[in-house]
Amino acid sequence: MIVIGIVFTLAIFVFVGWAVSSEMFQQRQWRRRAAEGDPDIIGALISDSLNRWRRSRPPKTMPPNRWSAIQQAEVVAVAPDIATLSTSLVLEYQTVAGRRVPTTYPIAEAQEVAAALLDLILFDVPNLRLGSVRVDVYAGFAAEDGGTTQRPILSSTASRAVADAIFSDELNAVEVLRRFDTLYHPSEGYELHAIELPPVEGERPRPAAVAAQDAPWNLDRESDGNG
Repeated sequence: MIVIGIVFTLAIFVFVGWAVSSEMFQQRQWRRRAAEGDPDIIGALISDSLNRWRRSRPPKTMPPNRWSAIQQAEVVAVAPDIATLSTSLVLEYQTVAGRRVPTTYPIAEAQEVAAALLDLILFDVPNLRLGSVRVDVYAGFAAEDGGTTQRPILSSTASRAVADAIFSDELNAVEVLRRFDTLYHPSEGYELHAIELPPVEGERPRPAAVAAQDAPWNLDRESDGNG
């Protein structure tokens, strides 16, 4: 019985060690492929983090509607050293003089959302260190058919070189975006002003599930020295 117990314990240690080593190896390979600019891997890493944030509650310091806008973010395109994402405002409303108006100015909320999402993508996506990240923020405009249509009201591209030096609790969203390449129509009220977006770099990555399925096959080939 003692021998069986020892063998069983050793088997557990071997299995755990193998599992940990395999995970570390895969993480290294994903980091390397992301650093090489593989658009599928970059897209998969970002999508994985977006899915994780969609399942998470908002940070204590962030209003729920702002976190909801971040949870709606999607990857638009990926190039070797830049990713572009888009999201839409989630505004809260109040009644003033018989009219429903947002509790915050839309452009101010767009700035908060963009700054928060840029921070997350640059610094909180495991195994990824992009040189730049672009975020486009959309809002609902009245359409001719009586419904609403989504149009961009803000676009900001953050470089890591600048972001490393400025992201801190001492800077507000306006001060952060002022240091990046940011485009929007200044507004001091509730009015919405659409903007013309700059050309998007890169291409839309394949779905994360497809990229994740391909990764193990590529890793096996590379480990055999044939990659």
